[in-house]
Formats: sequence, C-alpha cells, structure tokens
Amino acid sequence: LTLLIPWPGHGADYLHITDSGFVGLPISVRAMGMGGAFVAIADDYGACHFNPAGLVQIKQRQLGTMHADLYGLGLLHHYFLSFVEPTTGMGAGGISWSRLSADLEPEKWNYDLIFYSYGQLLSPTKSSPKEAFSSWGVNIKYLKHNTTWEEGSGYGLDAAFFIRRRKFSWGANVENLVSQVKWGTQRKESMPLTVKLGTVYRFSSRGLLALDIGASREDFPREIRLGSEWWPMQGMGIRLGIVKIFQKSADSRITAGLGFHIPVGKKIGNIEFDYAFSYNRDLRHTHYFSLSYSF
Repeated sequence: LTLLIPWPGHGADYLHITDSGFVGLPISVRAMGMGGAFVAIADDYGACHFNPAGLVQIKQRQLGTMHADLYGLGLLHHYFLSFVEPTTGMGAGGISWSRLSADLEPEKWNYDLIFYSYGQLLSPTKSSPKEAFSSWGVNIKYLKHNTTWEEGSGYGLDAAFFIRRRKFSWGANVENLVSQVKWGTQRKESMPLTVKLGTVYRFSSRGLLALDIGASREDFPREIRLGSEWWPMQGMGIRLGIVKIFQKSADSRITAGLGFHIPVGKKIGNIEFDYAFSYNRDLRHTHYFSLSYSF
C-alpha cells in the first residue's frame, strides 16, 4: 500500500486505485496470518480474493466480515463483507464488498470494490475423489473512488485455475486481465496486470505449508509469501507467515495469527473468529480481526 499525503493545491498527490494496490488488499484474516500465501489453499470465502477457482471446495454457505486499522494510525480503515454459496453442480459463487476509508483532515477518501466470484470444476463428475480435482474461476470487479479532488470508477476481470491433490495443491490467479478506471477528467487508466502462483503441501490433516509468488510486467518476482497453519487442538489454529516485497519500495514483513472454530450445532452452523498481526519495521503494526459464519 502506497500512501501519498496530499498538499493543498496538488490534486494529483493522493491515493489512486491503480498505484495504491487497493484491489490487492487482502480480505482474509486467516490468509493474512499466513503471510497472504493463500492462492493454492482458497478453501473458504477468502478464495473470492485469492483464487475464485478454489470456491468449489466450500461445502457450506459462508458469511465473512473483516476490519483492520491499517498501521494502527486511525487514518486508514479497511472493511470487508462477503457471502459465498457452495456448488450445486452449476458452480460455486460469491459476492463481496471491500472498502478502504481514509480520514486525513480536511480530506476524506473512500474506495469501494464490489466483485462477483465464480468457480467451477473443469470435469465435474460424481466419481471423482474429493481430494483430486481441477477447477477454474473468475472475478468480475467494479470499483468506485471518491475523494475531495476527483471521482473515478472502473472494472476489472481476474481469471484463476486450481488443482487439488491429496497432499499437494497448486493455484494460479491472473489479476486485472482486463481492466479500466475512468476519472472525472475523462482520463482512463488500466490497473497493473499481476500473476500469482501458489503451491501447498499438507503434511497432515492438521497442518500445511504454503508458498506464493507474485509477478507483474514491471517486477519479477514482485513478491514471495511463505505461510503455515497448524491446528494443535480441535477448534484452535496457529498461523505464521513471511512476506518479501521486491518492488521499488522493497519491504519485508512477518505475520502471525490465531483461528478459533466454534461449532454451534448441525442445524445452526459454525462460527469462526480469526486474528492476524502484521509486523512492519517502518510503520506501525496492523491488527486484523474477522468473524465468519458457516451454515
């Protein structure tokens, strides 16, 4: 995330969708605890952001929420709400809303991202084992940007692929394959095309290791993310992650997280609370909180 503090009279010096990475802000606190290495996991509502092809793994309806005070400054707040529906043979789908709200007096900015996610098996067959399949998915995104200086809106399209095996999984997500943002001045821009590849090794039913690599036309690699998840006891998970950014503003981060799974009842569903912590040596740390409901 690039933060540009505006000076009076300089309308161009503020946070743009295209260069802020807003569309890339993570929406899954579980994934954040693993450093954002989630492209080849994608087995909950977080798949809407990381890899929509993974939505076919979801077995129940899910309602997910998230909030983060970025860098603990009280100036940048990130909100997220998502609802996903499991596949019934016609594919799995989800609709999500993400907002980045900035309050830098006397100026306020709001960035809204609404997107529909769809995932479908490549070769749907009832005889296929649950641990072995391949799927594809897409995200259709609508963006809206409101600031004191200017307004803008646009669209984007992501295309994704997923392969699941018993121990290993692989995923790929091409973000902003097609995109355009139109500003109030009639100026048009495209969002940077980014390719994210991931792999996961499940060493047991309670633990996994994940690796993601991201690249763009300007940066190869753009980022490397390494994450792990371990459930030492029923209902409680521990997560760790490392992030290395290779852009002009190179950065390294360490993340950690906890997950609590609370079964309410077969007829009612399950509640999950997730917490993640991101350590940044240059800025303040960020705490992420999420509450989700499966039914």
